[in-house]
Amino acid sequence: MKTVVISQPTYLPWLGYFYIMNEADTYVFLDDVQFERRSWQFRNRIKSPTKWIWLTVPTHHKGLCQIKDVEIDNTKPWTRKHWNALKACYGKAPFFELYSPFFQSVYETEWIMLADLNIHIITYLASQIGLRPAFVRSSQLDVGGKRTELLLNICKILNADRYVSSIGAKEYMIEDDFENLFKNEGITVEFLEYKHPIYSQLFGDFIPNLSFVDCLFNCGPDLPKIVLGKENK
Repeated sequence: MKTVVISQPTYLPWLGYFYIMNEADTYVFLDDVQFERRSWQFRNRIKSPTKWIWLTVPTHHKGLCQIKDVEIDNTKPWTRKHWNALKACYGKAPFFELYSPFFQSVYETEWIMLADLNIHIITYLASQIGLRPAFVRSSQLDVGGKRTELLLNICKILNADRYVSSIGAKEYMIEDDFENLFKNEGITVEFLEYKHPIYSQLFGDFIPNLSFVDCLFNCGPDLPKIVLGKENK
């Protein structure tokens, strides 16, 4: 059975992003849908000594555009700001030194396209918990459709037998009659809901739903067990 998972490439994603990826034989970055302001596509949260804070990648684009076409605004010193924030917030975390060279290299690079930046980081984070599905960009597949129809068409072109989605998509997929659409193509659909784990953090009370890097720097080799509920082999 071939399982496909489809998600937008977001910036420094949360743990649940990788929990669903764990199901995938082929993981599709949905990069040819509309870019949304005020979304996770270009920002995420980390924990500072006093509160959680946003890390936001500045972008510049005209009107409506797809994620794959969003350019980063490098006239603003965002790379220095983000790297300094990671050092200030996690410099004393147990595993910061282990993973910091990768992030230093990320923030020493002048990225042009937002999707390229996000996918580079996501594939690295996935590798740190042993996830290595076949990665594909939807823009490379040349399929049409909107919403559930688009998801189905991607699954069809990839010869999927099973499609796994986050629980958050279920409502609109019900509106689109996904059960009959996928059933007619012989594809089963499953929705996963992530129960966020509690792990050791710096700076007081636990804050859930932060960027994956919070768990990465604090927990290191225990990541697979914490994020996926399995031992690292």
